[in-house]
Amino acid sequence: MDNLIGKRLDGLYEVQELIGSGGMANVYKAVMRGHNGPVPAGTVVAVKVLRQEYMHDPDLVRRFKNESKAISLLNHPNIVKVYDVSVNDHLQYIVMEYVDGMTLREYLNERGGKLSSRETVHFISQILKALEHAHANGVVHRDIKPQNIMLLDNGQLRMMDFGIARISRADNPLLAGKAMGSVHYISPEQAKGDETDCTSDIYSVGVMMYEMLSGHLPFDAEDAVEVAIKQISDEPRSLHELAPEVPYALVEITEKAMAKLPQNRYPSARAMLDALDTYVQNPSVLFEYQYITEDAPEKVVKRTMNQNRAIRQNEQPAPRGKNSGKNKPRKKRRSVFLPALFGITIAFALACLALCWMILNDSSNLMNNKADVTLGDYIGMTREQAEGTDQIASGQISPVWEEEYNSNYAAGYIYKQSPVSGRTVREGQSVTLTVSLGTQYVTVPDLTNYVQADAEQQLKALGVSVLVTQAVDTSVASGAVIRTDPAAGTQVAAGTTVIVYVSRPQVATTTKVPSLSGMNVNDARTLLVQNHLGLGSQTEQYSSQPVGTVLSQSPAAGSTAKLNGRVNVVVSAGPEPEQEPEAPAASDGETSGGETTPSGGETTPSGGETTPSDGGESSSSSSTGGGIMDWWASLLG
Repeated sequence: MDNLIGKRLDGLYEVQELIGSGGMANVYKAVMRGHNGPVPAGTVVAVKVLRQEYMHDPDLVRRFKNESKAISLLNHPNIVKVYDVSVNDHLQYIVMEYVDGMTLREYLNERGGKLSSRETVHFISQILKALEHAHANGVVHRDIKPQNIMLLDNGQLRMMDFGIARISRADNPLLAGKAMGSVHYISPEQAKGDETDCTSDIYSVGVMMYEMLSGHLPFDAEDAVEVAIKQISDEPRSLHELAPEVPYALVEITEKAMAKLPQNRYPSARAMLDALDTYVQNPSVLFEYQYITEDAPEKVVKRTMNQNRAIRQNEQPAPRGKNSGKNKPRKKRRSVFLPALFGITIAFALACLALCWMILNDSSNLMNNKADVTLGDYIGMTREQAEGTDQIASGQISPVWEEEYNSNYAAGYIYKQSPVSGRTVREGQSVTLTVSLGTQYVTVPDLTNYVQADAEQQLKALGVSVLVTQAVDTSVASGAVIRTDPAAGTQVAAGTTVIVYVSRPQVATTTKVPSLSGMNVNDARTLLVQNHLGLGSQTEQYSSQPVGTVLSQSPAAGSTAKLNGRVNVVVSAGPEPEQEPEAPAASDGETSGGETTPSGGETTPSGGETTPSDGGESSSSSSTGGGIMDWWASLLG
């Protein structure tokens, strides 16, 4: 049985069961106990715990801490929420939102590995929104795959497992020579161990989109190394060939996301989202993307589909053979002259009316004969640079300028355009170009002693994300703010995560050992339970105390012990039983009459006289005591 099940982590999270196991950590279902945690009591949470065997592996510990840091920066509806983080030398865990659902991988398997275009766009859009938020906070996931996406019953997705995420703000470089991530979904630069950025996540999303639309992975093999090599050098089978029913706009979006060169992919999750939005509004749209060639970076090629040719190929009439007209019933021939003449007359009249209306209304399409214009890419340009391009300077398009804050682009640079580049529009059409105002900065207010809910409301109103964590501070009331990180008065970028430390009572982990001496063992057990302790071993010892009386204990009374610890006792076994005396052995000179005759003479106890062997007389034993000494000497002799 898992040694964490049934225990409370830091006295707050009661671990109930193991619900998942990964390469470096286990995930448990737990329940919040007490009223001093980051979530209400009784809330079910997921706790990701680093395995004990990896506690001394610096690389895995670094990855786990990296995930803790990365996910703490994020607060988005499509990313699993984080409630608490604990990193110490004995136990490292992350407390997250418990998602009751299935992985996107499990859902794909249930659906036979293939989804409809509508479902694909629905899921991919949510993934891109999550990535847009993560990238804006400097976090690149680097392991996007269906196994790391949770699907709720309402169709909403939750992205999780940022275990190998890269935090660009922390200047945390990729370990050279290591291809991080799942091999079927990693980008070519990941497979080569090169540096990664947000476009690496875009590639992984493209692979997922390819799989959802076709039911196949773009690259597969028995050996993982072989798959990685294919990611680097091979081109996947055409999605249009695998799934001809898929709208070609989705084929274009998938292919652009999966471009081998990062510069040929969408520059951001927002750009790919805009393309999907354009498709939703107009499913027959053609993007006609342009790509930079690897061997000649100055050369740009266009990859698109000749739609008319495809239609002609798909809708060719059946060939007419020699017998094609045989055995068909002959239609009755009738005159068509009069109806045809009537139709021509009506058509001529309508044409004249239309011509007159267009002349009167100065129809631009007829009189001006405006041409089609393929929109250029203005993202990354300044306004001055864009106004100097041929399309804007010549009036081929009419720019509509907007300004918004954006932390990914410096102030003065265009970061969004609508319609997107590559679209074909009529000459003179308006194009919205949004110029970045740069990063919006806000000042963190002083929230000391504020109630948690009020503090969160103020911070969110400023446009920053909030992460609440608990800390012990006896000088601050429970549930009130101790401090923030960054500290009050610090200027931070909008969207930055501000950590709010909220006071909680100190959770007791130890208790004082009571005195058990002289108590009956049953009463001692009751007293220990009242003090959150248990009775340990019982050793018996003879004593004058009644049976079952506690004679001594360990730990000693008054010492400190861990909650639910054990106290060992020595109890009385009662008095030691008395031993029966042994009968003394009879000597050689002892007789039944009570007389003893030593070897040196005779002794008569009744008369008190001793007659030595030589016949001499001695005085009474009471007069000098010499006879007694001789008697002892004879006995000892």
